[in-house]
Amino acid sequence: MRKLVLIALIIMLLVPLSVFAGGGRDRAAPAQQRIGVALSPANNAWHIRMRAVIDEAVARYPEYHWTVRNATNLADQQAMLEVFRNERFDAMIVIPMDGRALSPIIEQIFFDGTHTIILNRAIVSQNYTAFITGDNFGGGANMARFVGQRLNGRGQIAYLRSMTGTPIDMDRYNGFTSTLAREFPDIRIIAQGDGEFNREAGLRAMTNILPGFPHIDAVVTHDDEAVMGAITAIQNAGRRDIQFITGFGGVRAAYEMFQRNDPFFVASSSYWPTMGFDAVEMAVRILRGIPFPKDTVISSHVVTAQNVAQFMNDAY
Repeated sequence: MRKLVLIALIIMLLVPLSVFAGGGRDRAAPAQQRIGVALSPANNAWHIRMRAVIDEAVARYPEYHWTVRNATNLADQQAMLEVFRNERFDAMIVIPMDGRALSPIIEQIFFDGTHTIILNRAIVSQNYTAFITGDNFGGGANMARFVGQRLNGRGQIAYLRSMTGTPIDMDRYNGFTSTLAREFPDIRIIAQGDGEFNREAGLRAMTNILPGFPHIDAVVTHDDEAVMGAITAIQNAGRRDIQFITGFGGVRAAYEMFQRNDPFFVASSSYWPTMGFDAVEMAVRILRGIPFPKDTVISSHVVTAQNVAQFMNDAY
């Protein structure tokens, strides 16, 4: 009899414990917040470095679930964003390959309630949570002043753009052309091409320009890698009239040429892929409810042989 009482007592003591323990196990843990990162194709040094920076940055925040992908082309990024939209991420970082074409889907993601951080390349809308970019307009303006001074206010230039008509291209172009017209009216852009953001496009654009223009004083481009392709075209054509060429970006090969005081490739208007850290930090800040600025513009610098040592560690 005493055994039965003892067994009953043990059962009575254990039942509340097992209910409490079972309730603890069954109670849903807080959902891990998810952040998607939709990047442009990693088809040049800037975007390759950007991916490495972002991978390093997200590793600092394992408490979030990260999905980081590079598109292969514009259609692939459109499809990627459609998938990301259906996933209903808590936040998303996007480098749009073409801010015009991708604005509608990015707006939809924003209106669906996902915190949307646009990185580097603008969209044609104010419907986003935050925007982090380099100073593309200012970079174009600074380069116009550099070129104008180097040409002593007179000359003819060829101009290689970057995916003509996209927001990033228009910012650089408008900064350059408005400053040139206002401060150096005797310098004319006599030819334009699209160097995109790679050597092949720079080679192709410059090869197409050269036969139609027997005298060009300087070449201005929107991208350091396009510069490399343009230089090859100029060398292949045996042109001696072109005094110098300028770029935009901060490619290590460009900075190394500045270190050697290269007489032809003389300047790059630069900001760097380290802004990827800023975008990751911004996403985390937003999800933690910490106040943040909607727009962050990172200064660009004209890098030359005279100041390249100051920026060499930022080259990519």
